[in-house]
Amino acid sequence: MEDSVVDSILAARYYRAGEKSVEDVCRRVANALGETSEETKEYFEAMMTLAFLPNSPTLMNAGTPLGQLSACFTLPVNDSLPEIFDAIRWGAIIHQSGGGTGYNFSHLRPEGSPVRSTDGVASGPVSFMGVFNAATDVIKQGGRRRGANMGILNVWHKDILKFIKSKAKEGDFSNFNISVMVNDAFMQAVFVGDLDREWLKTTEGDVVTVREIWDGIVDGVWNNGEPGILFYDTINAANPTPQLGPIDTTNPCGEQPLLSFESCVLGSINLAKFIRVDGVDYDALDKTTRMAVRFLDAVITKNVFPIEEIKEATNRTRKVGLGLMGVHDAMLMLRFPYDSEAGRNFCEEVMTRINDVAMEESEQLGREKGAFPAYEGSVWDKQGRIMRNSSLTTIAPTGTISLLAGCSSGIEPVFSYVYTRRNTVNKTFILVHPYFETELRRVIAWMGLSGEAAEAKRDEVIQHVHETGTVQNVLWLPDSFRAVFKTALDIQWKDHVLMQAVFQKHVHASISKTINMPFSASKEDVAQAVLLAWEKKIKGMTLYRTGSREDVVLALEKTEMIMEEAVPESQVVQPLSFSRPRELDGRTFLAQSGCCRLYITVNTHAGKPMEVFIRTVGTGCEASSNALGRSISTGLQNGVPYEKFVKQFAKVSCISALRNKSSEGMSCADVVGKCIELAATNQAITTLDSWTVQVVTPGAKGYTAEPHLRCENSFRNKRNPCPECGEPLEFGEGCNMGICKHCGWSGCS
Repeated sequence: MEDSVVDSILAARYYRAGEKSVEDVCRRVANALGETSEETKEYFEAMMTLAFLPNSPTLMNAGTPLGQLSACFTLPVNDSLPEIFDAIRWGAIIHQSGGGTGYNFSHLRPEGSPVRSTDGVASGPVSFMGVFNAATDVIKQGGRRRGANMGILNVWHKDILKFIKSKAKEGDFSNFNISVMVNDAFMQAVFVGDLDREWLKTTEGDVVTVREIWDGIVDGVWNNGEPGILFYDTINAANPTPQLGPIDTTNPCGEQPLLSFESCVLGSINLAKFIRVDGVDYDALDKTTRMAVRFLDAVITKNVFPIEEIKEATNRTRKVGLGLMGVHDAMLMLRFPYDSEAGRNFCEEVMTRINDVAMEESEQLGREKGAFPAYEGSVWDKQGRIMRNSSLTTIAPTGTISLLAGCSSGIEPVFSYVYTRRNTVNKTFILVHPYFETELRRVIAWMGLSGEAAEAKRDEVIQHVHETGTVQNVLWLPDSFRAVFKTALDIQWKDHVLMQAVFQKHVHASISKTINMPFSASKEDVAQAVLLAWEKKIKGMTLYRTGSREDVVLALEKTEMIMEEAVPESQVVQPLSFSRPRELDGRTFLAQSGCCRLYITVNTHAGKPMEVFIRTVGTGCEASSNALGRSISTGLQNGVPYEKFVKQFAKVSCISALRNKSSEGMSCADVVGKCIELAATNQAITTLDSWTVQVVTPGAKGYTAEPHLRCENSFRNKRNPCPECGEPLEFGEGCNMGICKHCGWSGCS
């Protein structure tokens, strides 16, 4: 990554008074944690070489008076008003110190339940979630990070349907990821098709079936990526301290299932730093793994915990979360396709080695410094292994630290091999993934090209990837190249699930990863993905269907998109209040769609669109155009803001429009929406040209028309602006609030 981008991230998030370089940050952290000069030197070199980096709170706060070094916390929410507001107060303190919080609201009585102390009724967990969300809104974590929460409800809670739908409208509960905690009994009922089975009764006595809950989960995931899914029995089958009770809560991205008041310190090894010509340098990787275990254990010892209960619970189990980043980079260097069995075998080999070495080092530390206090009765006690830490490995989100390290995030596949970046002086430039460019140049040279011809071919591919996000339709590139250099959106959802499952087999905690699905994915695809994850013993999962989320809820303040809530009252036509006069002002547009030309007439009343008439010229369907116009007119005359039609039509695409370079929209509906907007805002017709979709010319040498790829990847460039820098956000690493690869902003980490 360009140095100016790294510098801006460091300055915004990590520099403390007097610090001017990454060396200053690493020196401060190493000095704060090292117990000997040798240990301090080892910590410093691991961070400076970017072979290992701890989580952001450690980089920000180690060696400072604040001294809060943990990333993730879980807090209990018990069923009384004082206890509920205790949890809100604790969460505020944690957010201010730089941490994220997880809550399970299942202990709160359902909405409508009697409250004896007041002779009233309970408002329910979803209502109280709103209070937690509002409290988070007003706190910026230590001036450096925003608050992030995980809200969980058990599938057997009576308010589960209301909870599942709580984030159906974008902007609601903007500081929460939400997840449903499901048990094996529920999943087994789904698996065998027992969907009409009575699952629970609501407070009002209504029967709720498995089908209603399952359909609600699937619909929510398909519509906007939430709720996530947590598998209760799988989590507790791997609970290292069952004598302390079951685990029902995780941190905001789900990779750390924790008991109440526990916290966890995280750190990630950059796997790409250990790749050699002949494979992985396991000697160097082992050494770094041992160092990292000692580093993270030292973090627990030196940590200044925000509240006493957290200090006690964390020291009781001494959980650490050692994970990986740069995994896909390492696979690219070794030419392993992400979605191949060979690639998964490689990842399993690496994670097995790291997990085994981490346990060996923790056992050595246990002999040196003593086992974790809750050792007696733990799974380690039963195995006769005196461990310093009750759990050691996890796969955490590495959004910001992977930017600093210049590597791929966590175990996620690369999202794009070509990015547009803007530096600190607001200069825009194209950033090309280094391994992608190296291999591309090698392939072009192998084809016998050199000099200007080679550069022209290289530029052609870079431009194509920049526009479409993929090389899968560049047919002159070798199959082997295209198989290796797939992106997150090129990889099938099943392969995402299988990769997560491979890591989960050798990870003590859980995994922060997003299962990417194409926009065309069906609800049945979502259902099958969840079932596969359960069968493969994954502890939790986040799914995201590309383009299903119009705006990142945290970016609403700065986005220029028109939201429904932002429509001025003066522009809203009240339902059924329109009485058509004899004459209306109007404009008629002649526009090109994919299959035909359209005459689109938009009539306005008091400056507001009220009628739309559509005629086709050519091969288009006259009846469909007529019906579309009538439907729009009915909506406009009954209070639907015109912006709603414009926004929804912009999501509609068809192959004809995407193949036709002259098309002035992604579909007939999209063209109509643009004309409505022109009429409503009184813009000149010439502005319609600025909306023309740029596509790969069908039949051009070396390309094949795959419009769905253009459509899928265009979502990255058109929606979800970062609230800090305005660049497009990505969805990955289990965070449904978005991650910015430009400035390092993240809704979750």
